[in-house]
Amino acid sequence: MDGIEVRFEPAGKVVRIARGITAHAASIAAGVAIDAPCGGLGRCGRCIVQVQGEVSPPTVDEVELLDAAEMARGVRLGCRVRLLGDAVISVVAPGSIRVVDQGVSAEIEVEHPSDRGIDPSDDSPYLLGAVVDIGTTTLAAALVNLDNGDELIRSGALNVQYPWGADVMTRVTMAVHEGVDVLHDPLITQVERMLLAMLEPIGASAADIREIAVVGNTAMTGSFLGVDLSPLAAAPYEGVQLESAYVSAERLGMERLDQASCYVLPAISAFVGADIVAGLLATAPDPADGPVLLLDLGTNGELALVTADGVLAASAAAGPALEGAGIESGMRAEPGAVERAWLEDDDLVIATIGGFQPVGICGSGALDLMAVMLDSGVLDTSGRVRDDVHGAIGWRVFEREKVRAFVVDPDAGIVITQKDVRQLQLAKGAVRTAIDSLLAEAGLTPDDVTRVLVAGGFGLHADGRTLARLGMIPAEWSDRLEFVGNTAKEGARLALVSSSTRRRAEELASTVRTLSLASHPDFQRRYIASLDFPE
Repeated sequence: MDGIEVRFEPAGKVVRIARGITAHAASIAAGVAIDAPCGGLGRCGRCIVQVQGEVSPPTVDEVELLDAAEMARGVRLGCRVRLLGDAVISVVAPGSIRVVDQGVSAEIEVEHPSDRGIDPSDDSPYLLGAVVDIGTTTLAAALVNLDNGDELIRSGALNVQYPWGADVMTRVTMAVHEGVDVLHDPLITQVERMLLAMLEPIGASAADIREIAVVGNTAMTGSFLGVDLSPLAAAPYEGVQLESAYVSAERLGMERLDQASCYVLPAISAFVGADIVAGLLATAPDPADGPVLLLDLGTNGELALVTADGVLAASAAAGPALEGAGIESGMRAEPGAVERAWLEDDDLVIATIGGFQPVGICGSGALDLMAVMLDSGVLDTSGRVRDDVHGAIGWRVFEREKVRAFVVDPDAGIVITQKDVRQLQLAKGAVRTAIDSLLAEAGLTPDDVTRVLVAGGFGLHADGRTLARLGMIPAEWSDRLEFVGNTAKEGARLALVSSSTRRRAEELASTVRTLSLASHPDFQRRYIASLDFPE
């Protein structure tokens, strides 16, 4: 074929592409992972590559996000540099992300597989199902014994869709412009490979997998099914796939799993997905002893308030900052990420994932750092970084290009900037606004809520005292949080082995009342009030 040849290192992959496309586009064609939280829009500065060969001149975005010395060495932004001739591109691959693949679960009700038309094969002792939780950032999957509902083996991975954006709306925009297959095809390939890889350790074959239960937010389940995602791109979000779906794995593109059928759990609304339905199944909150709040924190926070009058749900567009994206030194929850921070002898102390040398900050670490900055006087209640702080921590505040920042680790160059603080304020404000709006709609106060269940990967590593210190949750809840792990996957397992549980999921999805925050008359007032930090 005509065009140019591009080799990616250290993977050693070679691809021929048309002259003039970006390094980011070439990496997708080659199947090479480049970190691009903004989806290649030139905003995040994370898709850094080193290019040898004939390329386009630096763009305005690159001049702003990279320094001259880096560009002189061939360092460029993958989404902006265009390849004009044969090239060699060096890529720093993402690290091994920490995946939360376990959670609490209600008592399981197992239906005999033959009652669903599933009979064992004479050639194999296995009768298997699988569950897949498609998170925006990570995937968690497991193989399950259909006879008793026991989990046999589990696996987790970074969602292969991340080169198309760290948040849901960026990916939806990509799907609208380029077609849903740009998200569907790699996701289906990843899910199939994850399930096949779990078969060998237990001595099973692909034909042994007969059912697959799938959960996720509406964008993730929609991209799994390959349906049109454009209804998610703009209000009033009509036409979004909310109903449960049954489809053969082979029809979706999983050719080696040709004996399996897929059941995708129903969603509640455009931005309260099947993952929160599964979470309600897994936690089975009983309001008899008082109202219960289920809170799934992440890029798209989802909340469900369970009371004697029913379930009220809402979503909070927290954005990717809570998962380490969109902040200067941010990263996912990978080895070396700062995940904890506290004051000791009036100065900062940090802890990293795995105890490695610090290389960046994940979401829980960023929130801890903001709490430290507040407690030490570096931040005022409006979120302004102060430059008049004295004592052991005062040296950490500096100004760069008229923007103040706080040094976390000088050797690694890790900082929290004023811009980062604002991004995190927007995220925590979105979550708090959703909480306050649900409570107000139900006529409740924070003290009325007897249990606060926090699900998801971010929730497992966040500190309740930090969340209360920042005002993300009411102060009354600082010691009341119950971290319940990956309840989406556990709820999917309950639905996998029981038709009656699937019916409960359908009933839940159809009866939960959704509170639309953006159109609520008090939204703007509550949101603005939630941005400041408590005294």
